Amino acid sequence: MEIVEIKVERLFLVEFRKCVAYALSEFGRKTVKNWNAEYEKIRHRLEMMPTGYPFVPELQKWQKYRGAIIMKNFKIIYFYDEDSNLVRIVDLWDLRQDPRKLNMRDRRIERKDYH
Repeated sequence: MEIVEIKVERLFLVEFRKCVAYALSEFGRKTVKNWNAEYEKIRHRLEMMPTGYPFVPELQKWQKYRGAIIMKNFKIIYFYDEDSNLVRIVDLWDLRQDPRKLNMRDRRIERKDYH
């Protein structure tokens, strides 16, 4: 089985860095270490099984986004392009927010050229 390539979009990186910076200032280095460890574990699983996480119910309209829970309150939003064997990690969603905001953010993702 071929390992899947993973590309990380800027929106995800910005959100991830914000969460990690907040975790460092409020909870310390151990929490940041946990964030990074969970992220690496999810990336590894995506490389091996890109369809291993469920579709994101809030984005059912598109039926291509999947989500991996990280740190209990966040979801890594990604989609898998089988033709190019590529996973694109597009967003980091705080599950405590209103799902309508996720739909608004998704519209920005939809306008990208990779669909």
